[in-house]
Amino acid sequence: MKQTPPKPSRRRPNFPLDFNIKLVEQALQPGVSIAKLARDNGINDNLLFN
Repeated sequence: MKQTPPKPSRRRPNFPLDFNIKLVEQALQPGVSIAKLARDNGINDNLLFN
């Protein structure tokens, strides 16, 4: 019987609710670049954009 090694789990990061709210509030401001805001906070811009 051949066993396969367990796969590493790839979980999404769970950011604190207040962090999420702060980013959404900043993203809703006129003229804000979503990509720059995400980079400044160390997250992928797709996480913030979606």
